[in-house]
Amino acid sequence: MQAVSSSPAGARPCNTLLLVTFALLSAAGAWFMRVSLILYDAPKDFLEVVQAGVYPNGTPIKKDYTGLAPLDEGLSFLVAAFLPGAAGWNETFYWQQFHFLIQITGLIAIMNVEACRERNSAILSTAVWAFVYQNVGGAVIITLWMLLFHRLSGRNSYFQSGRAVPLPYAKVILPGTILQYLIPTIAIFISGQSITMLQGVLAFWQFAPVLANIPLWFVSPFVSTTPASGKTKTADIRHLKIIYNTVFVISVISHWITIYKVASSENPEVTFVRVFLPSREHWLTSMNEGLLWIFQWDWIIFAACYLISALTAIYDIQRLVPDIDTDPEGDKIFKGVYMVVALTVLGGPGAALSGVWSWREEQLAVLEERAEKASLKKAT
Repeated sequence: MQAVSSSPAGARPCNTLLLVTFALLSAAGAWFMRVSLILYDAPKDFLEVVQAGVYPNGTPIKKDYTGLAPLDEGLSFLVAAFLPGAAGWNETFYWQQFHFLIQITGLIAIMNVEACRERNSAILSTAVWAFVYQNVGGAVIITLWMLLFHRLSGRNSYFQSGRAVPLPYAKVILPGTILQYLIPTIAIFISGQSITMLQGVLAFWQFAPVLANIPLWFVSPFVSTTPASGKTKTADIRHLKIIYNTVFVISVISHWITIYKVASSENPEVTFVRVFLPSREHWLTSMNEGLLWIFQWDWIIFAACYLISALTAIYDIQRLVPDIDTDPEGDKIFKGVYMVVALTVLGGPGAALSGVWSWREEQLAVLEERAEKASLKKAT
């Protein structure tokens, strides 16, 4: 077994395997959400329905959103894919979307936090990534963002400095996430709205992950290019903890609403297996089932990224701050797995990710402070 190193010159053990795992998850996303659809002509009759501009139940597909024909064509295609679930025509699909889309809230906030850290490259900037994954597929692209993030953080020296998020950014990430992503997402599931209104909401939602960056753009002129020092070095932690704790609660609420609604549904088709697990028996039988298959694989791969990232974060802290837990390495790994599993049961993958990130933030500050003291001691 590779020796675990906590020295600045060391690196995360088996990081290459971790990066390969994210690459394989991206490939799996491409297969299940793109390639297999071409090979099996799925979802059944979807392209014909979009071209005809009307669903099998007679509902017209809205074609005009912005007045820009190329953009509206793309939006009508995406809205057509979301509508059967969001409109409740397929209750299984509805609860899958509800759980999935709301649990993305934490990821958007955390991606923005990481993109704004002093030590992280602008290549992690989420606006561009969000635009791409909304058009190509989240499972295909988010996995690549995770690969890059874990590649950048692979060396122990990565954690020695640059943890801080400039205060202007730290203060606006949560409002931006709630106003520009969470509220449009909740609007999708408000009952009683007309189908035309719902299609408009779905069209706007396609931009939501990108729009969550707008507050960051507005405050960027006020961000100092000088690295934080002294008390300002940890002034962001309070704001970051509020972000993590808020999205944690959001994940828990959406998780238990989904559990309650699925468990209490009188529809025999609505079961936890049918909501969350792709069915090879059903996916080619209808357009709705084919669309559900795509969303299910998207969420499974997203969730895998959440859990792998949470486990990796715990392991990084355990090896870089060894006195946080003096148990044998095997016991520490078991504790990390137990923590992630428990948080997932409590609030879904989104809660696991945000809960671990909240704990991680304080430990990163401890790690950076120790590195600074060690550097000063070495200099003297």
